[in-house]
Amino acid sequence: MTSSKIIKFFGLIFVLTLWGFPSTVSAQDEESGEEKEQIRTRASLSCVQKNDDVIELRMLMRAKIDGRYTGLPLLDVTFAATTDSSEVSLGKATTGDDGIATLSVNAKDIPRDTANRMNLIAEFDGNEAFKGSDDDIEILPALLALEPVEEDSSLAVQVTLTAGDEPVADEDISLFVKRLFRPLKVGEGTTDEDGMVTIDFPMGMPGDPEGNLEIYAFLEDHSDFGNMKTTITQAWGTPVSDKLEDMPRALWSPNPPLWMVLAFIVLMGAVWGHYGVIVYKLLQIKREGQEG
Repeated sequence: MTSSKIIKFFGLIFVLTLWGFPSTVSAQDEESGEEKEQIRTRASLSCVQKNDDVIELRMLMRAKIDGRYTGLPLLDVTFAATTDSSEVSLGKATTGDDGIATLSVNAKDIPRDTANRMNLIAEFDGNEAFKGSDDDIEILPALLALEPVEEDSSLAVQVTLTAGDEPVADEDISLFVKRLFRPLKVGEGTTDEDGMVTIDFPMGMPGDPEGNLEIYAFLEDHSDFGNMKTTITQAWGTPVSDKLEDMPRALWSPNPPLWMVLAFIVLMGAVWGHYGVIVYKLLQIKREGQEG
C-alpha cells in the first residue's frame, strides 16, 4: 500500500469517526433528557364536616418553584379511608387552578376504627414532572347545629356542638354571612358546659330580593374534629332587587342632575370659546402680516 493510499485510508476513518460522534452526543443528550429530575411535591389534607352528614375532603398540592410554593393544577388525587384491617376507596378528584382537589363524601360511607375515629388518606402517585406525595388525618364525627332566635327587636343564632351525643365545651365558634366575594364575619363566641353559645346577629344587612341571608357557623382546625361548618338560610336581611334599573339623577348615582350637566356644558363652552377666539386672533395677525 502506497503512502497516499495510507493517508486516504486513515482520513476516511477520521471522517467516519467525526460523522458518528454527533449522533453519540445526541443519544446521550436524549438519555439525560429522559432522566430529568422530578420536582418534589408537598401534600396537605384537610376536611370540613358539614350538616346532612357531608364531609368535604380537600387536598392541597404544592411545589417549590422559583423559590416559592405554588399550587399545582391538573393532578389526580386518590382519597381513601383506612382501618386496622382494610382500606376503602372514597373516590378521585383533580386539583384546580389553586392546587386543591375537593371530594365530598357521605360520612356514613366512611368506616370507623374501634375508637370511632375516621382515618382518611389522600395520595398523588406522581408523574413525569412531579414526585408523588400523600397526607393523612384522623377525625372524630361531631355535630354542629344552628337555631335562629328572634326576641322582640333583636336577632341571634344559637349554636350547639356535640360529639357522640356529648356536649363539647370551651370551643370558639365564628358566625359568618355569605357575601358576593368572601364571607363576612358577624360574630363569635365560646361554647359553655352544655356545648351551646348564643351569638347576636346584626340587623339591616342587605339580602337577596326576598331578604334571605345564608348564615353559617364555623369551627376551625379542631384537633379532633377538623373543620366544621353548618349553614342555615334566614329572611333576616333587607330585600335588595337584582333587576337592572335606571338609577335616579343624583350626586351619588352615575346619572348626575340636569343642572350639573347644563353647568358643565356652559363652563366647557366658555373655555373652548376663549380658545377659539385666541386661534382666530392669531390667524388674523398672520394674515395682516402677509398682506403688509
